[in-house]
Amino acid sequence: MTLYLLIHEQDTDAAWGADVSVFLNASDAQKAMTVAYQETADRWNFDDQESNEEHMRTCSDSEATIRDDTDVEHWRIEERDLDVQMAIEVQGGLIQNIYANAGIYPDVFDLDVSDFPDKEEADDVAAKAASLNEIKNRPGWRNVW
Repeated sequence: MTLYLLIHEQDTDAAWGADVSVFLNASDAQKAMTVAYQETADRWNFDDQESNEEHMRTCSDSEATIRDDTDVEHWRIEERDLDVQMAIEVQGGLIQNIYANAGIYPDVFDLDVSDFPDKEEADDVAAKAASLNEIKNRPGWRNVW
């Protein structure tokens, strides 16, 4: 599993410190960085006409900086791989156990129907299938096996 860490460092007269936000895809991290960068520039009333080494701002896909003399805010996106694994034990056509090395919680969608399903069973399976379809079509979801 790849995680994208948006690291924000602030060293200003108003505050000093760092915080980290975690994202599952690069585009969400980039969007959050761009929004924070622009909000900071607006809040500082940053004037690009006065740009020099001590009064500047820059933003790329993976990094952004705003500097006004000794006040600096910096954002960067770092990519980290996390070894998350899951094993599913099936016996007799049924899931017996699910093992994982991290706190992940799978949802199992049983779309099997009996040989002669009644309307209630067919409706129940159709609702489960619709729910599964909605989930797998969300951004970032993909078939992994």
